[in-house]
Amino acid sequence: MQDAVNGPNASLDGFEIPNLEKYRIQTNLLNFTLPENNILNLTSQTTQSVADGNWLFLKPIPPGKHELIVKGNLSSITNTTANHILGNQYNGPIGWNRTTTYILLVK
Repeated sequence: MQDAVNGPNASLDGFEIPNLEKYRIQTNLLNFTLPENNILNLTSQTTQSVADGNWLFLKPIPPGKHELIVKGNLSSITNTTANHILGNQYNGPIGWNRTTTYILLVK
């Protein structure tokens, strides 16, 4: 579903982080174990998976409070379709249609 993401963007303290579309990275196949009562709300299991997404590579951030905002869009899959496929699972492309703000406290 990551293929449907377009226009990823992010900013840190109001400054745009450029060229985020160039930082799509996919891992090799890896073993993935979900324990009982996991954050994905899925049945415990061991399976294979990949991590696939646009990643932020930041220089060290000075101490203090910082605001990181990320957003993108889905092109060929509607939010309804994504919700049908993924439900309300943690992360995933359904999160791209929402602006997410992280407050970072660096000590």
